[in-house]
Amino acid sequence: MKLRLIIVILSAVGLGACSWPSLPELPSLPSLPSIPLTKDETAERPAISCDAATQLNLQALDWADAKRLDIHIRQARFRPGTLVMKVNSPNVLRLFNGDREVRTFTAKEFFRSSAVVRIDYDGRRMDETCIDAIKIGPLKGAEIQIVPLRQGEFPFRIQQSLGLSLGLFSKPAKPGQFIVR
Repeated sequence: MKLRLIIVILSAVGLGACSWPSLPELPSLPSLPSIPLTKDETAERPAISCDAATQLNLQALDWADAKRLDIHIRQARFRPGTLVMKVNSPNVLRLFNGDREVRTFTAKEFFRSSAVVRIDYDGRRMDETCIDAIKIGPLKGAEIQIVPLRQGEFPFRIQQSLGLSLGLFSKPAKPGQFIVR
């Protein structure tokens, strides 16, 4: 009997919280300039426009000697989780999806702070180079010729769907990180 009384009281309190009066709107303050706290802060920096990146003479770079970086996606996890690049140097980023599901590799801040020169997906050249993310089919790969134009630390992650394949108790994939020096 006491248990029912406790449940009724908790239910009434919980429902009462839904109709709690909201606080009045406060006046907004004028917009102030943002001052980064560290020199590596990338969130406040404007993105490099795709038009500006395509006007750079990046084809003249030595792509044969470019640093090759492999990222393997397996069981919705990255290997390796951290990749180090040098600013203004050519890199070939090779993404391999070892899963049997489509994975979306997302690195919005990194791609917007870099010049993407070329993308090859499953052996075919793609026309689009202004990207925030790239979908990689099951057991397929993509190769991205890229030149980081800003120093900093940039997260990358897998954007997962909310389908049943994730399982009831699965954890979201831990993000990876590009470090550009």
